[in-house]
This record gives sequence, structure tokens and C-alpha cells, in this order.
Amino acid sequence: MPIDEMEERIGSRYDLVMLAAKRAKQLQEGAPPLVRTESTNPLTIALEEIAAGRYPRPEGEPEGILPVSDAGEDEEEGEEALEPGEQSEDED
Repeated sequence: MPIDEMEERIGSRYDLVMLAAKRAKQLQEGAPPLVRTESTNPLTIALEEIAAGRYPRPEGEPEGILPVSDAGEDEEEGEEALEPGEQSEDED
């Protein structure tokens, strides 16, 4: 399956990369593959699982929903993220 189709299935390219990386790490640590494959490369296996629609969901997550990215997690409530090149008012 082409990457673009997997991206559509997952929701975004970022989420696809994060899901594949997390699953590859699980495979590297000994988790069994969820698809039959001749590959021994954990990332290839993870992508094959995603293409086949067979990948584990985080506990408590409904089907079709991926965890929200960590982007903006460090921002304090009420503060907006700075654009690249911008300085905060505190840096005067």
C-alpha cells in the first residue's frame, strides 16, 4: 500500500510516522508481528501491519482514533505558541 493511502487511513503523515516508530520499537523489544512477513526489519514490519490495518491501539482508544500529538504540551494555559523567529515579550 502506498504511503499516501496509509496516511489517509491514519489521519496525518505525522501520526503515521509516530505510530510506525512506536510499533517498530515494540517489535524491536520482542512483541510478535501481527502480520505474516518475510522481513526482519521492525520498521518494515510495522508499516506492513499498518497497511494491513492490523496494529494495536492504545488502551482505551476507540477504533479509528489516534492519540493526540504531544505538540504544544509544554505551553502554559492561555499562552500561544511562538512562530519561528518570534521572541516572547519576556525576552526584551
